[in-house]
Amino acid sequence: MYYIGVYGVKNMVRKKRKSFRFFIAFLTSKAIQVFIKMFFKDKGTHMPGKLAMKMCPDFLSRIGRPETVIAITGTNGKTSVSHFVNNIFISSGYKIINNEKGSNMLSGIASSLIDAANIYGNVKEKIAVFEVDERVSGYIYDHIPPTYLLCTNLFRDSIKRNGHSEFILTKIKSSVPKTTTLILNADDLISINIGNKENKRFFFSVNKVDSSNQFKNIVNDISVCPNCKNKLEYEYRHYHHIGKARCLKCDFKSPIPKYIVEKIDLKKRTLTVKEENKKYNYNLISNSVYNLYNIISSIAVARVFGLEHKEIKVAFEKMELKKDRLNVQKIKDKEVITLLSKDQNPISCSRMFDYVSSQPDDKAIVLFITDSKDKVHGSEDISWLYDTDFEYLKKDDIKQIIVGGSRCYDVSLRLKLAGIKDEIINLKPNYENVEEIIKLNEVKKIFILYELYAYPLANKLKENVKRRVGV
Repeated sequence: MYYIGVYGVKNMVRKKRKSFRFFIAFLTSKAIQVFIKMFFKDKGTHMPGKLAMKMCPDFLSRIGRPETVIAITGTNGKTSVSHFVNNIFISSGYKIINNEKGSNMLSGIASSLIDAANIYGNVKEKIAVFEVDERVSGYIYDHIPPTYLLCTNLFRDSIKRNGHSEFILTKIKSSVPKTTTLILNADDLISINIGNKENKRFFFSVNKVDSSNQFKNIVNDISVCPNCKNKLEYEYRHYHHIGKARCLKCDFKSPIPKYIVEKIDLKKRTLTVKEENKKYNYNLISNSVYNLYNIISSIAVARVFGLEHKEIKVAFEKMELKKDRLNVQKIKDKEVITLLSKDQNPISCSRMFDYVSSQPDDKAIVLFITDSKDKVHGSEDISWLYDTDFEYLKKDDIKQIIVGGSRCYDVSLRLKLAGIKDEIINLKPNYENVEEIIKLNEVKKIFILYELYAYPLANKLKENVKRRVGV
């Protein structure tokens, strides 16, 4: 008997023979996938997997899978890290299965396997790299136990969905197979608790940099020892609770990392990775601290798998951040920069605000960070605004802040509480004609920060700015 949960079959045997029901589900979803590719291209990428699991609830436990499954999860950074890891393996000559173009839920992973499988439901690729939503990771690992599991970090996220980082930790920790090798962030004292004594563990870290401890964030999700409840002492913090700490009352402390970003050279655009007693230089594709973690975690995955540093280095020489995460476009004497900032995620927004405020030149900022699809994804919760460090935006070179969406008035109040002057705040509840109110004669850079579903809005605004500038 199976328990059918919200996301699929739970507590089941992880590998099953292919049944008649499986083949009906597989061939039907495969045919629909071909149809979608022919007529709708990238639309509905999760639909075949969703249909397959509806027709055969234990579909993922029956379909063929590669010998090696690399799962990448965490609150922030998993999409960027998955992108890096995919490119490292492809650059090294491997043919892989990934869900980069689809959903990181069960249906997206099922669709990726359906796409890679032959008519018998088997796959020839030896490696799969799956981005896995941290909230449903337990359901996925029940079907497809990962050979390697990387957790980027664990923070508080959308309260309506994730509750709290401790809740997510419990979900992941209880579902990780004993045979899985773990690759964890030594500077995150929450996610280092994933797994148990049977799991092999490797840790990565980023050394103290110039920006560490410059700003005390509102949120710190672990300020006391999880063992004895005494206050933790931090040697340094990069942001929020990410840093090096220890408990003065017991032996709880940051673990010793094997892979470390030792230093960065902004002039040469390089970072130095230390592994045990050896050092290796890599191309620096981003100097933000959170992207340093994305880079070193990707390197750690590849190294634990067995790739050589020279192979990984070649991959990073050809690599860049995903365009839908960070895109910079020069328009005459202006720059338009679009940045993804997760809705209802105070850590993601705070990191983006920190990055934007650190950039030179006078700037205007457009915030599309509330629900752009209120009818589908709307929420009454605004508490996340008060966990977010809007104080980063209190700078003289920020000449204008434009806020869009039905929650723009709540965001405006939060900006004012952060000490930002009322005269530089403009509101656009319906997102329309934003380009018309941007003070182009006062700024050199226009930053568009958008939530996941507002990408079309951000793209449209960028094109409208181009037309207004005269391109």
